[in-house]
Amino acid sequence: MQAKAILSQKKPLLAVYLIGILLIITLLSFGAYRYFLDSKVNQLAWTESEILSRSASVISREMGHIKRVTMLLRNSVTARLTPQWTTQSQNAPFPDDWKAQVAEEFAYFAQTSELISQVRWISVEGRELIRINAQAGVISRVSEEQLQNKSHRNYVKNAPKEANQEVYITPLDLNIENQEIVRPFQPTVRGAIRMADEMPGILVVNYDLTQLFELMRSLSRDDVALEVLDDDGYWVLASDKRLEWGGILHPNDARFNIKSHFPAIWQEMNTIQGLERLFSNNRLWSMLELPIDGNINDRQGLSNSSSLYLVALSDAAALVTWQRTLMLSIIGVASLCFLLTAWLVWRKVSAQFEAYRLLQLIKQERDQVEQTNQSLNLANQKLIDLQDELVETSKLSSLGLMVAGLAHEMHTPLGGVRMALSSCKVWLDKEANTLASKTNEGMVNSLAIAEKNLSRAINVVASFKRIVSDRTAQEVQTFYLHDVVNDIVFTYKPTFKKRSGIILKVEVAENIQMLGYPGILSQILQNLIDNALEHGFQRLDTGEIKLVAFSKNDHLELKLSDNGRGIAPEMQKRIFEPFATTGRSKKHTGLGLHLVSQWVNKLMQGRIEVVSEVGVGTTFRLTIPLEQKIEEES
Repeated sequence: MQAKAILSQKKPLLAVYLIGILLIITLLSFGAYRYFLDSKVNQLAWTESEILSRSASVISREMGHIKRVTMLLRNSVTARLTPQWTTQSQNAPFPDDWKAQVAEEFAYFAQTSELISQVRWISVEGRELIRINAQAGVISRVSEEQLQNKSHRNYVKNAPKEANQEVYITPLDLNIENQEIVRPFQPTVRGAIRMADEMPGILVVNYDLTQLFELMRSLSRDDVALEVLDDDGYWVLASDKRLEWGGILHPNDARFNIKSHFPAIWQEMNTIQGLERLFSNNRLWSMLELPIDGNINDRQGLSNSSSLYLVALSDAAALVTWQRTLMLSIIGVASLCFLLTAWLVWRKVSAQFEAYRLLQLIKQERDQVEQTNQSLNLANQKLIDLQDELVETSKLSSLGLMVAGLAHEMHTPLGGVRMALSSCKVWLDKEANTLASKTNEGMVNSLAIAEKNLSRAINVVASFKRIVSDRTAQEVQTFYLHDVVNDIVFTYKPTFKKRSGIILKVEVAENIQMLGYPGILSQILQNLIDNALEHGFQRLDTGEIKLVAFSKNDHLELKLSDNGRGIAPEMQKRIFEPFATTGRSKKHTGLGLHLVSQWVNKLMQGRIEVVSEVGVGTTFRLTIPLEQKIEEES
């Protein structure tokens, strides 16, 4: 009794110690988690800031280079034409060969820079006067007949009104030639500058930014991706390349716009002031608005200048995985600390801890016993299910015998009815002269309808009788293949009537006589058709199941094919193995095709092959001897 009293006093004391230790370790673990998480977020923020800074610097440097090249080209053309222009009369302000000289100057500049893809001189009315194309190092001048009117383009409408040092940079888009987008895609901006008054016109230079985009794409890292969006929220550079250039390729499809994917991010981008950060959807978003012309300080004063949104975002999956790893690590360390501290407490309260340890061992053994009991219950349930399946099989076998007996019993009275109808028809022929014509015609029609329905009933009974007798008989029999096929097709009529989208086509010659097992062959066809209906087509699918059979070299060649969903390659390797099925959730046993394989290979000494392609369909090919060998009794 005293020992029990002491034990009852030590238990609350140990519980207090353990609870206090647990609370302290929990608080320390939470603090450690917040510390490491904040450090990770700060690291991501620094990485994203670095990526945005480098990308903004690259874009600004490139835009500045584009402006300088455009002005340099304008100055070069002006310097070349001005001396000749001053020597001309007022009635002839340009030299006669000025276009050739300008084209030569354009070609020279196009050769000096890989960025230049096109140089044009456009009149103030928007008509192209000269155009030089530069593609893959090949310089070509466009003929006069191919020059176009560009008055509707933004670089003509928004070009500087005066011949000063201002260069208009167009919004970022894709290069378009003859109303067709050039592929592969060429990200393009155009620099437009006004020529001097004595040489009126607009100088437009196309710059291919493919290398710039590849450079910016390389700035992305494993845990941080760089994306670029235009003024309207469409991606021009994205982690998923399928979203890129949606504003041009799919202008009315919201799936290519960040507004539909991340509305909160788009709302934040509309109010952006400098570098902004936002944590949303398990990602850290860093955003920066950058004018396309690189002139950040004068952004508000340029009404026709467009912007790009630079977005650096962390990998959500990687961050979640890191958080889980951190939590597991902290939990592991905390657990270790807890166990160590608990062990020290146990050293002070050894007797109670020993009792507690024994109780824990008993609990573990009890859990193991419960698990073992659950395993036994599961095995017992499987045995019960197998027993139920055997009972069901026995019931079906009994039902088959009953149907066979019923068909046999029905066949005799139906034959008697047929004889009675024949007698009535003979009597009616004899008494035709004594009856009125309408009465005679009505009785003839009635007898014809009765005979037709009687024939149909006799055929149905004969078909059921033949199927059941064939499947219950295991000895070798002589039969015609088309009889077996017709019986199977007849039994499937209700099934295909319910699934009207699937058609069963049969191409079987009527003269194929076999010596073998008609019941087993009927069961093989049924299993293959059931397999096509259950696995080849979903409930609302449409398609075709085709059965073709012909004789060749004393063998039956049978092919059953469908144009359904097909079989996965990994499933094809074990499709004939027992219990191999993809329909376990639908209570499929996976024995159907295994039994077919055993029947064909072992019983009938044939072979079976399967060819399938996902999304195309499946074909089973069977080769069976037309005559099975009969084993002689010794």
